[in-house]
Amino acid sequence: MSNKKKYIMTSITLGAIASISAVLIALSNLATKDKIAQNEIDRINAGITNIFGKNAVISAQKSINEYGLTIDTSYISTVYTVKNNENTELGLAFRTTGSNSYGKISLLAGFDKTTKTFMKVSLIINEQSFASTLVDNYVNPLNNGDLNISDKPVNVGATRGAELVQKMVLQAQDAALEIWK
Repeated sequence: MSNKKKYIMTSITLGAIASISAVLIALSNLATKDKIAQNEIDRINAGITNIFGKNAVISAQKSINEYGLTIDTSYISTVYTVKNNENTELGLAFRTTGSNSYGKISLLAGFDKTTKTFMKVSLIINEQSFASTLVDNYVNPLNNGDLNISDKPVNVGATRGAELVQKMVLQAQDAALEIWK
């Protein structure tokens, strides 16, 4: 067989393999997209419960753009109004997403309507390379009240991730205060 035929056969074989792989990936994505979307909804609902308690429910969901805020909202995508079973508004939860050279973080930051203060953060996606260190040394102490959201996160073992979380929460805090004006 000549070299030209060999190259043509190799190209056809590789093209067929690539085409079959693309079809399999597309079918796999099609088959799992609803489950992936449901898992995300479940993580958000679990985050709301983690922040506001077991009787908390999302009563409204809006894009941050619907509020027409004058501050930077580049990390924030969605605002959830949270109420209890008696239809009393508990506060707001902000869906924020950010990334740095260590990976992506998406979280919910919750704020109490009565005190107009930060409550807790609940991680939705944590793809940081030091993910468990970030949770153990920054997120958990923050949620337990051992750290203040305004304190500079130093020496937590995942400082860049902690700084990203802090920026996202502080931006959400500014948005909550402007919404509640």
